Amino acid sequence: MDLSVLSREAAERYDPQGLEVCISIADPDALPAQLSPRFAAVLQLAFSDIVTVETPADVLFAAEHAAAVVEFVDRWRHAERLVVHCHVGASRSPGVALGLCDRYGWPAAELERGYPSWNRWVRQVLAGHGNQGDPFVSSEAP
Repeated sequence: MDLSVLSREAAERYDPQGLEVCISIADPDALPAQLSPRFAAVLQLAFSDIVTVETPADVLFAAEHAAAVVEFVDRWRHAERLVVHCHVGASRSPGVALGLCDRYGWPAAELERGYPSWNRWVRQVLAGHGNQGDPFVSSEAP
């Protein structure tokens, strides 16, 4: 499966050409992105671009988010492309993409070089989700 990381603006302009699916990440208080109906499926998530909760309004990427991502990707493993986007396309979406690379053994070096500001918490939680002894199974903030 080809993996693409985009900003919200680029994702809203993007026109899927084959069997493509999308993980759409928004801020907790933002409206969902207006994506092409040509995506075979879209998983919409809302969480803050943070690594620790600092205010009551913060939504930390948690086990529920990781479970939804893993279930979505497992269901659509036959898709030609997975598009992952967040607002800027620099932190949350690369964090998800890299977590998926870690989890499924996909190459990550190019993504790491291209998106040096990826969200480390998101990657760590997603990569480790469901593992025995996983310290991130709880949705509690650290």
